[in-house]
Amino acid sequence: MAMDPGWYPDPFSSGGYVRWWDGERWGASTSVETTAPTSNAPGSPVPMPPPAPLPPPPGPPAARPYGAPPGLPVAPFALATWGARAIARIIDSFITGVLALPFVLWLVWPSVQRFLDSVPTDGSAPSQAAMTALQGDLLAVSTSVTVISLVVSLLYEVPQNKAWGRTVGKRALGLRIRPLVADVPLAWGQVLARWGTFEVFSLVAGGLLLFIDLLWPLWDKPWRQALHDKVARTVVVPTR
Repeated sequence: MAMDPGWYPDPFSSGGYVRWWDGERWGASTSVETTAPTSNAPGSPVPMPPPAPLPPPPGPPAARPYGAPPGLPVAPFALATWGARAIARIIDSFITGVLALPFVLWLVWPSVQRFLDSVPTDGSAPSQAAMTALQGDLLAVSTSVTVISLVVSLLYEVPQNKAWGRTVGKRALGLRIRPLVADVPLAWGQVLARWGTFEVFSLVAGGLLLFIDLLWPLWDKPWRQALHDKVARTVVVPTR
């Protein structure tokens, strides 16, 4: 006859031990009988409470997003949309381009002037030598143009972000930058790291890294960070 679930004298040991029978097989739980025996007949259960259920096996630890503070698996505050960030960046790029344009023209105009002077007055096409000379002149000043663009970008973006956490473009779109871990003013190191990473990406691999960086918030979870945000440990949030 099948035995009901319960504690029974342990068939594998002696000395007053009892073992749990679950109705089909002996369990791993053993104990010492804590009540006065009521029967010594084989198959008589011992009146004791069943063993406590075993806790479930631990699962894998929950993944924490890159750059997320411990205990914050999701963003606890509103984040800027990718579209608003993109428009703000376009506005800022246009402004810095306009600011840098006079300096760039000052650098390249002598090369352009020499090329124009070499163009035949009879309306024929410029010679190959003139075209080659123009290319060489422009290449010679390309490093200076890059330096000027970086200086203008630095002077435009960094002081604004340090003082207010936003540039003109972000003001227009109602956005600002804040540290990831706390809503406090940005440190100089964060502002410079954010700007520097963005500019380095624009110069490496023909701008491919910059393209990836700008698209990164589309799939970054939960903070919608660009790669330059991750380096500086910042996020972009709406102000309205």
